Amino acid sequence: MLTGGRRVLDTVPVHGFQRCRCMIGQEELQRAAGRYRWAVITLWTLCMTSSYMMSETLGLLLPAISADLSLSPGQQGLLASAPFWTSLLLAIPLSTWVSRYGPKALTAVTLGLGVLFLFLQGWASNLGVLLLGRMGFGIGITARETARALLARQWFSSQEVTLVNGIGSALYSLIVGGGMLVTPFLLASMGNDWRKVFYTFGLFLAGLTLLWLAVGRERPPTQEQVQEAAVEPRLLRNVVRHRDLWVASLGLFGAGFVRSAFLAFFPTLMLESGRASLQASGTVLAVATLVSGAAGLAAGYLATTPRRTKAMLVALGALMVASYVGMALAGSVPLLVLLAFANGVAWGFFPLLVTVPFQLPGTTPREAAVAQAVTMTVLAGGFALGPVAVSLLRGAFADLQAALLAVSMVALALSAAGMALQGSPGEPRGI
Repeated sequence: MLTGGRRVLDTVPVHGFQRCRCMIGQEELQRAAGRYRWAVITLWTLCMTSSYMMSETLGLLLPAISADLSLSPGQQGLLASAPFWTSLLLAIPLSTWVSRYGPKALTAVTLGLGVLFLFLQGWASNLGVLLLGRMGFGIGITARETARALLARQWFSSQEVTLVNGIGSALYSLIVGGGMLVTPFLLASMGNDWRKVFYTFGLFLAGLTLLWLAVGRERPPTQEQVQEAAVEPRLLRNVVRHRDLWVASLGLFGAGFVRSAFLAFFPTLMLESGRASLQASGTVLAVATLVSGAAGLAAGYLATTPRRTKAMLVALGALMVASYVGMALAGSVPLLVLLAFANGVAWGFFPLLVTVPFQLPGTTPREAAVAQAVTMTVLAGGFALGPVAVSLLRGAFADLQAALLAVSMVALALSAAGMALQGSPGEPRGI
């Protein structure tokens, strides 16, 4: 709190003594936090998922952008994957660096940078400037992702993290799915001017930045978190030794690879083949994304044992492949909607795998942040390579549909991860 212009650490009574709040355990802090911690993590997730929505709806703007800037198929793939290349290259070093800063300031700064890069994309007059804006926006998202692990470990126990990730998955589905539904109509209302859409996104993110500055909060460090600063050089080394971290990353890579490919080129396939309008394509993608949120909550509720989790991952991986193949082949909008529903169910796996970094035995909160960065790096690799692979296969096959069918098979990596996942007994440190 502030007293006479000075910041004074709060104290709480423990066994009759006043002890500095930064030196007590996480359990006492969680009891003191009450319900406000849910407001903090929900607002943070709203800010983050809104950024994802602004990045992942590019495929709906891509036909207009390509017509305006005369982009080739290869350039379209590069533009769609640009934010994910920055995450692939920078996630681990960025997380190691920015994890030393408070999550409130980290979130506020990266949101502000995101606003600037959105306006830069709207102003872009050529591919180079547009790529710079996309990559800068991706760097902001990558750096901000570290705050998720810091906030989760500051405010929540390891048993609550799965619920936190489930709520995050639900908000992702609502925000990103809603964005996919609305973006085609927003574009049409603005005379097919994609630049105005980016300006609108920028104003919306600016509003969220101000809201975060007013409402966002972080926790004083616990005793364990203070002590772990002395072992910073071992952060990455301590993390990469966990086998399940790489197994989870494999599943995330395969799913992200196929998703990014379809987000970038499914609307173009529908337009070129005459099977669906841009608005209908947005609706189909929105259905898949909206359903995935409810499916993620259900999966988190049902995955009560390691054996059940493994079986669910295997089944959902197979369903994901089947749904993507069907979406590439289907010729009617009602059938596409049904397949999109199935695809959303398959994406219910997501909270199961993204929770793995938080549950690795013997890890500190900062190590959890770095572990999450490892999984997000591999996931970003999938998102980065998916559109590029479609561009290359489209040139080889001279057929966009065949390219999308080929990349659909990569989602089998999710089933492989389900078969290989072991489950990590033990309790993380610092919680």
